Amino acid sequence: MAVQFIASPAELTAALRAATPGLTIHLRDGLYVGRFVAAASGNASAPITLAGSRAAVLSPGSLRSGYGLHVTGSYWKISGLSVSGAAKGIVLDGSTHTVISNVDVGGIGSEAVHFRRNSSDCILRNSQLHDTGLDRPGCGEGVYIGSAKSSWKTVMGSAEEPDRSDRVHILNNTIFRTAAEGVDAKEGTSDGLVRGNVFYDAGYSGSNSADSWVDIKGNRYSVEGNAGSVARRDAFQVHSVLDGWGMDNAFSNNTVLAGVPGFEVWVQSGGLRTVIARHESKAGLGLTNMP
Repeated sequence: MAVQFIASPAELTAALRAATPGLTIHLRDGLYVGRFVAAASGNASAPITLAGSRAAVLSPGSLRSGYGLHVTGSYWKISGLSVSGAAKGIVLDGSTHTVISNVDVGGIGSEAVHFRRNSSDCILRNSQLHDTGLDRPGCGEGVYIGSAKSSWKTVMGSAEEPDRSDRVHILNNTIFRTAAEGVDAKEGTSDGLVRGNVFYDAGYSGSNSADSWVDIKGNRYSVEGNAGSVARRDAFQVHSVLDGWGMDNAFSNNTVLAGVPGFEVWVQSGGLRTVIARHESKAGLGLTNMP
């Protein structure tokens, strides 16, 4: 497979524009300032790879506008690099089967990584997401999956068309100092997995109800094997902001180490059919508000 070595923002822009299945774009260390769009698509047998070390840093140069990387193609592998000094870190729109691994996204105006506009069957793993919401605390999620109902018209073209960013896996990441939730899974999304992550001081701002590590508003999520310390209120929350959503989610083998004054798992209603594996919890109010 072809490898293209990149050393400047202009070279990166050109390489992304001309990318074909199987290409590896390797970033040399340095600061890349620009608006970078990965619009080409790979395929299952030949994804397109964008890789570099943590010293290869993507930035649009502003906390108030621009994405560090905008992925609109499918079958990408993004690894190793950093994103900083952006309104949003990495945004996926209509991207499927994309894997993001070992990246560092921090120093961000709003959210670090956003799976949006039906971006499905994607993975984010082994990465660090931190120091978000520096410009808009209420939008400073570590990981944002889908879109809120209030944004469906803008994002999907219809106020009645859900953003079905389904089957997104968030695995073995370290998520800390996020002004909004560490992971926010929106209504309209389903069948995601949040496993093996470590949270610290995620959801600290209280702005726009940000007060937990993880907020699940979608259906059939598995939240398992996560651990962390310091939350504004609860470690995990389940909400139903729209009829038929926030249903059938499951929590197991999660660990509160310290600094969570509320519940480990707070659930809006017993009618949401949330399943919580019973164990002793170090959360201030115990394992859950559910009987």
